[in-house]
Amino acid sequence: MNNLWQFIEPSLQKFRDNPAWITRGAEKRIIRYRELYQATLSQAKTLSKSGIQPGDTVGITAPNGPEFCVAALATWKLGAIVAPIHQNYTEHEIVAQISALQPKIVLVHDTQIEFDHSLQIRLNTESDPENTESTDSTNINPDEVAIRLYTSGSTGTPKIVRLSHNNIISNVLAALHIRQFNEKDRFISLLPLSHAMGLTATFVLPMYSGSCCITPRVIAAKEIIDTLNEEGISVLIAVPRLFRNIMHGLESKFSAGPAPLRGFIWLIRHVPLSIRTVINAPIRKKLGGTINCWVSGGSHLDGAVTQYFHQLGIPLRQGYGLTETSPIAALQGEFDPIVDSVGKPIRDCEAKVSNPDSNGSGEILLKGPNIMLGYESQEQNDLAFDGKWFRTGDVGQIDDAGNITLTGRIKRLIVTEAGKNIYPEELETLLERDSIVKEAGIFELDMKPVAVVSTDEENPADAVKEAMRRFNAAVSSHNRITRFATVNELPRTPLGKIAFQKLPEVFAEHEVK
Repeated sequence: MNNLWQFIEPSLQKFRDNPAWITRGAEKRIIRYRELYQATLSQAKTLSKSGIQPGDTVGITAPNGPEFCVAALATWKLGAIVAPIHQNYTEHEIVAQISALQPKIVLVHDTQIEFDHSLQIRLNTESDPENTESTDSTNINPDEVAIRLYTSGSTGTPKIVRLSHNNIISNVLAALHIRQFNEKDRFISLLPLSHAMGLTATFVLPMYSGSCCITPRVIAAKEIIDTLNEEGISVLIAVPRLFRNIMHGLESKFSAGPAPLRGFIWLIRHVPLSIRTVINAPIRKKLGGTINCWVSGGSHLDGAVTQYFHQLGIPLRQGYGLTETSPIAALQGEFDPIVDSVGKPIRDCEAKVSNPDSNGSGEILLKGPNIMLGYESQEQNDLAFDGKWFRTGDVGQIDDAGNITLTGRIKRLIVTEAGKNIYPEELETLLERDSIVKEAGIFELDMKPVAVVSTDEENPADAVKEAMRRFNAAVSSHNRITRFATVNELPRTPLGKIAFQKLPEVFAEHEVK
């Protein structure tokens, strides 16, 4: 069995004349597979001369693009361990990462932060026969550590996750068992490569498949849509917020459009799926043309958003996983009719419900080759594993067909004074279906649910008050929300998820009295 360098290196040579990375900056830059290969050999030689040996930890801090890719591949070529440094953290948080990961050297690109023992990433694409003489990873066992990921999670408890070469490779091969990718595919690079989802799904997977990765100029809605359209993006993997924004943007154009356009959209939604995916070509053209795969991950996607795109003939799927699962654990099928589930476990991954209640709901446990080697803290490992089963901390059900439906996180569960269980994720989904609510974050205060709501309305307090009135009229009494705060944007993690540990502070500052 191969390690990650042996897994990807044949593709670097096989697809040598194909573009590997395109960056949309002031000037478009194209890096081909042969250039990526030569740059990796050169970077590995430089690392080797700097004393990096098998088993050493190499920190990498760089934006999405070929530099991060070259740094990681060079590290794996030497049999060393990649430790991504999340670039979007504050300087204080970055220092905390470095302190926890203790890398022997940090490879840097496009950063103002100073590091001890740092080295600039160089894209030296010139062929040099001596490059091949540097140490390689031939003797590195695929079950050894390939990546050490510092994760604070959305709840703020720091951990270091150890993922093996085989963890990542098994995840990529399981994804390819569901959907094939090749040199014609184009991935848009949105998720940070310093996180498991970005690293596995928008770096290792496309590089192995000979696909091209495209980095937009900025992570902004208009630029993302322009990139989809202008670069012919066929694979879009992103967080739920992006798909909600695309949905709202499309619906605004459809609603404001002329009668023939509205009639065309009505027709698309009412013909059989086989016809729908053909006559929707004008919509697909604006969204990349050849849509091979759209996947939402990172947090819960409202099934209503999935249904919206299915009605337009666009195969949006919801995936599920954690950093600890490398990260994909389950994925919906194409045009899956059970839109509220996260699909079935991927190949070789097993799922079960621990101590199910009368409704069949309990903590989801997972087992398989994608499950991490473990945390670096034995105390954290003792809490995270039940024998060989990984405890996800997510509450859900599994139906007879194997579909997993999640209801919330154990740590976010609210229990009222009357003993009623409240799942914040369900309430957030309902709130976000109101047209004036951009996003909602719910947490517990005095054993009751309170909300932080983002909106673009001119009079946010009055608008959200009306939205709360509509919400409270539609839910049972113990789910009603009587206290809320309004903001322009909710606090976020670098991956783009809501930073739930920051909600109490935001609520205290912005509560509407």
